[in-house]
Amino acid sequence: MKGDKAMKKVISIISIVLVLSLSHFVPTYADSAYKTVTVNKDGNYIETQTAYKPVKTIEKIGNELLSAPSDMVIRNNKLYIADTGNKRIIVSSLSGDIITVFGNEKLKKPTGVFVKNNGQIMVADCDNKAVFTFDENGNEISKITKPSEPLYGKKQDFVPVKVSADNKDNIYVVCKGNGNGVVQISEKTSEFLGYFGANNVSMSLWDRFFDAIFTDEQKSQLKQTTPASISNVAIDKKGIVYTMTDIKTDNVIRKLNMSGNDILNTNISFSNPADLCVGSIGNIYAVTTNGYILEYNSEGDLLFAFGGFDDGSQRIGLFSSISSIATDNSGKLYVLDDTSCQIQIFEPTEFTNNVHTALDLYSQGKYLESKKPWEKVLLMNNLFDYAHKGMAEAYYMEGNYEKAMEEFRLSNNQYSFSEAFTEYRNQKIRDNITLVLIAFIAVIGSIFALLKIKKKKKVLAEGTKEITRSNLKNQLLFIFDMPKNPFDANYGIKRENKVSTISATILYLLFVVIYIIDKYCRGYIFSGVTTGQFYVIKDIAVVIGIMALFILCHYLVCSITEGEASLKNIYCAVIYSLMPYIILRPFVIVLTHVLTVNEIFLINILNFLIYVGCAILLVIMINQQNNYKVGETVKCIFWTLFSIIVAIAVLFILYVMAKQTVGFVSEIWNEVTYNVKK
Repeated sequence: MKGDKAMKKVISIISIVLVLSLSHFVPTYADSAYKTVTVNKDGNYIETQTAYKPVKTIEKIGNELLSAPSDMVIRNNKLYIADTGNKRIIVSSLSGDIITVFGNEKLKKPTGVFVKNNGQIMVADCDNKAVFTFDENGNEISKITKPSEPLYGKKQDFVPVKVSADNKDNIYVVCKGNGNGVVQISEKTSEFLGYFGANNVSMSLWDRFFDAIFTDEQKSQLKQTTPASISNVAIDKKGIVYTMTDIKTDNVIRKLNMSGNDILNTNISFSNPADLCVGSIGNIYAVTTNGYILEYNSEGDLLFAFGGFDDGSQRIGLFSSISSIATDNSGKLYVLDDTSCQIQIFEPTEFTNNVHTALDLYSQGKYLESKKPWEKVLLMNNLFDYAHKGMAEAYYMEGNYEKAMEEFRLSNNQYSFSEAFTEYRNQKIRDNITLVLIAFIAVIGSIFALLKIKKKKKVLAEGTKEITRSNLKNQLLFIFDMPKNPFDANYGIKRENKVSTISATILYLLFVVIYIIDKYCRGYIFSGVTTGQFYVIKDIAVVIGIMALFILCHYLVCSITEGEASLKNIYCAVIYSLMPYIILRPFVIVLTHVLTVNEIFLINILNFLIYVGCAILLVIMINQQNNYKVGETVKCIFWTLFSIIVAIAVLFILYVMAKQTVGFVSEIWNEVTYNVKK
């Protein structure tokens, strides 16, 4: 289920941009210059309340203008800005009043800045190929250059672009073009400790083979197999390291444990990443170079996306190009535009404050305490699905499993719904244990009674020898003879007329009905259909089309390969060979309503019996109906499948041609109509 969740929530910034771009044409909440979107339970982007409103723009730091600023950090209610174009570091108040400026004489191209708990300022200077440490007054304390340890790599350059540090005297340096990961250095000894958190790269078996036999020159002509270099790094108050990669991958942002492995539950992927920072409750903020701001919770689920590209209107809330983002203790966002050289300040709305309060309690495991703020969020926006997840956890802790199930369903959390359903089911069994035992005894007694009645009827039938073989009832019940002895059953279909086209047609209709019920009426835990999305007519057409295509293609192949089966025999034998699906699938549907994720193996066993049983019976059907040998049976199956593929390709080409023809005729008709009216 984790994988499903992870697979359903892979976030593409392209879709966000398409939604947000409408903000120039559609009125938005609070008359802002942008729309705020979030992701609903189905993975679609929907508009929500304005999450942050712009409250101020800092155009100058004191009387100083910025030039191509590339990084910014907030510490102790101060702004520290890497003023790259002016080759300096500027320190100011949060309102933009200048405090100090330093680094002009030593820095060449400062692109990263970080402030340690003791107030010391670390600067990554890519042109100096060094990381400097300054005191609060701007005096140089130390300078870290390329590590001399062999493990670093003699040919590997040292071009720092970002820097950060934890509370354990570890410095993390992001170096341009270094795919080995973040450079980890000891602050006390300046010793190179190793690479940390390198991006993964997948290599196929062929890639490994070529890597072993090809020369370096030949390898250079192959596709890139080295990991993408990390572009940014951040560390939260707990010392957890976050990295960003500016090449679009499945994991643009990663949250790394001590081993350097990503521990986010959801892969975060979007285009044009620029910078990231971590809020006081572990929420992750990210910005893109084309002007968008994204907020994720600590588990990697998208909460809000807003902002946009400034096309020259210079409206507050839009950007020419974002280079950095920072947040203060009150939750305000400070966003640095390196093209307009301004800082825009965003303040969280009441809606967002409620979300953050609930998230903070939720992340601490205080689910009951988070219930009230979640309720406030839902009162303001009942479509904010993450609030339903929080409410579900609160109800679960209260022991209100029925309500928890309802909320988990609203948040599309199947795994947690299964856990709540398990508790709800156990609770009902405990409350009704007497009725359960009586029902169990009644079922067992009924089975024994039916077996005895069946035995007596069999004796009477043998005594009277009145067996009717031609009526529709017996033709339908003949389906149970198929698994008992498929060879005799196929002989009965082919030579003894034990079935008819009417009985076969009824079974085909039953098959279609079972398929539709199976797709749309499974229990929620095992349902693979998005709520509210029903395409019954299309599904019926697809099932009937596939069956008709298989029957016709198989008949044509049999005719060419001198098979003995007639079209009627194939029509009847195919559906009778699908007996395991027709008989066992309804039991699977029922089980999806009473079983949980932990008991899925029972459904898997039945599915295995269904699909393997159908495959075996179909193979025997092809063999017996056509009187083939084993080799001829295999060839017939191959050519049948091949002809189906060819038929689908031809039908697709005809569909495209017909669509183009209709479009062409429609255009001509519109043109003629327009000219006539004109």
